[in-house]
Amino acid sequence: MNIKNFLIQIQQIVFIFSHARLYKKMLMVRYLRFLIIQKKKILLNYFVILIVYVSTIQFSMAFEFATYVIDARSGEFLYGKNYRKRLHPASLTKMMTLYLTFNELKNDRIELDELVTISSNASNEPRSKLGLKKGQKVSVRNLLRGAAIRSANDAATALGEFISGSENKFADYMTLAAREMGMKDTIFQNAHGLTSSKHLSTPKDMAILSRRLIYDFPEYYNLFGRNSVNVIGRTLYNTNRKFLSLYSGSDGIKTGFTSSAGFNLAASAKRGNKRIIGIVFGSSSVTLRNKRMVELLDIGFANSKQTVAFNSLKKLNLHPNIINRSGKNSLLKLSKKPLKRPKSLIDFTSNKENILGDQINELIFEVSNSSDQIYKTVQFSKRPLIRPLFVFETKRGYDHIHKGEDDEINIERISIMVGFYYNKYNAEQDLPSILLSDSSLSDKVNAEVVKDVYKKKQGFRINIYPLSKKSALRTCEKIKASGELCEISDIVK
Repeated sequence: MNIKNFLIQIQQIVFIFSHARLYKKMLMVRYLRFLIIQKKKILLNYFVILIVYVSTIQFSMAFEFATYVIDARSGEFLYGKNYRKRLHPASLTKMMTLYLTFNELKNDRIELDELVTISSNASNEPRSKLGLKKGQKVSVRNLLRGAAIRSANDAATALGEFISGSENKFADYMTLAAREMGMKDTIFQNAHGLTSSKHLSTPKDMAILSRRLIYDFPEYYNLFGRNSVNVIGRTLYNTNRKFLSLYSGSDGIKTGFTSSAGFNLAASAKRGNKRIIGIVFGSSSVTLRNKRMVELLDIGFANSKQTVAFNSLKKLNLHPNIINRSGKNSLLKLSKKPLKRPKSLIDFTSNKENILGDQINELIFEVSNSSDQIYKTVQFSKRPLIRPLFVFETKRGYDHIHKGEDDEINIERISIMVGFYYNKYNAEQDLPSILLSDSSLSDKVNAEVVKDVYKKKQGFRINIYPLSKKSALRTCEKIKASGELCEISDIVK
């Protein structure tokens, strides 16, 4: 070791000793900073783990799991758990929205290419949505695709408002339709399925609705099996595409999710002669939901018979029965090409005193023996008529009224108001059956459809007059027994 190096080392030692305290402080600060950073990372990791864990616990607590499996052909129950439990259906709700839209299309009250003006209410719906703007015009076809495939809330609301005038009215219509189908435990409060306290259904009820979609509207049901559709220049992918590709024979139907409902699914699959419907409520993830549905459908196919008699579905007579967006009844507004007025089944030109009674008897005979030629024209015409098909009216005044067995000597100015209709057309259709319900009315009365106010709602009623008090009471009892409204009042002219 030379002297120079030795001196340098001595210098370094002296410097270290003289600055030991400073180095110590610097090292301590660096070490503390390091610990703080590490602790922050550790604490953050622990916090994330805690959040995930708590979320998992919350999910398991919030989601009440329920299932239901039926043979679609017969409606026979095959398997289920908690299937009468009322839970949040989420976007399974849209199945009813779509069903009622299909019903309007089938009855020619709306058209696929008819344009719908988007309201602010519809455009402001939260995701999932198409992003429709207020005032935008979108076809019914595109709204159907958006609601069925993308589960778009704005599309569902727009359809409901278009059919019933407002979402609240449409929700009432949905609930009424559910009761008609036998969905006893379901209440709808909106068209899309976002959580509302009383917006509830059950797996059993959703299975009933699924079966209705499949068999009532086979011409539209294929929409649910598409992996993607084009809407307003955009490609939309089915929210159910994973399950459609996962399970052999699957062709629908609808997914649903909210933080209150969990992951829901209504699914149907066909293999050979068999078709099974499965419903899942309250799964904790898409993967678990699909896995459980596979198990349910497998149970269904394993336990269903190869040959099963089809249990036919009751025909429903659904109509929104409200004043539509233009202020006119939708039936009348959408009758673009009304039918020509059919030749009247009753000749009103004859002067014979008892001609009306005779011709009504002939009408009864013809209806009973030739329903295809007569009654179908009257009752099942898709487009409303320009003029009433039936007008039952005898000569004015009371001089032609004869005292009958049950009539009082003094004819009073009494009339009965029958039914309540939101359009004149439906009232005119019911008029013949009302008059034929009591044979004593046939040659003694005038009958016409009049505007009236019933329970603060303006609509149309059938006015039958003049009647004695006794005759009015008797006739009203018969009409009420058939389920129609009937009230006795002074003559309305």
